[in-house]
Amino acid sequence: MATTRRRSRKQRCLLCRWTIACREQFRRILIVTGRKAHQVYRRIRRRWPTVIVDAPRREAWQLRRLVRRTARGYAKALGVSLPNGLAIIVQRAVFDSRQVNGLLTVYETGDAKRYVIQLALSVGGREVSDGELLAALRHQLSAVFADAIGKPVLSVALDLEHGTPARAGGSIVDLRLQPTPASNGHDPDAASLSRLTDYIGGDAA
Repeated sequence: MATTRRRSRKQRCLLCRWTIACREQFRRILIVTGRKAHQVYRRIRRRWPTVIVDAPRREAWQLRRLVRRTARGYAKALGVSLPNGLAIIVQRAVFDSRQVNGLLTVYETGDAKRYVIQLALSVGGREVSDGELLAALRHQLSAVFADAIGKPVLSVALDLEHGTPARAGGSIVDLRLQPTPASNGHDPDAASLSRLTDYIGGDAA
């Protein structure tokens, strides 16, 4: 029959010490790993804007996600990072001597700047759509990114709704070379462009 040999008291003591040491080492590893993970998370978290939404819980969660994704996507498209301390507040109404869609406020202390963007959910009693909200957000972010990428040197606006209507008629010009009176047709080099007719409103003048 196989016999089991009991461990001596000294062996049991050494085994307990080894177990306790392993537990302490594992505990220290967990603490250090947790601190490192928290530091990485805080470093990444600082790159995200702080978004505050004054709305019911479900709607607020959806708007926060939409605003964060739009801000990060716009910054990525321009090749810049979101500034530290950027706060985006979505509230029922925004005032700047009158109701506006958005308002950008910049606080400066030394070399550090803090940006606060306020976006309105309603203007003049009219509910603002998500598209209008995001358009106002990108407009304000353009001013925020000006510190990182510089001010725009060219801006071309297009207003299709309130654009100037095209003229009904215009001048029709004959592009054939005509001899000038001074040449009497003898000098082919002395030529000018003559107007064939003026066409105004579809009638020949």
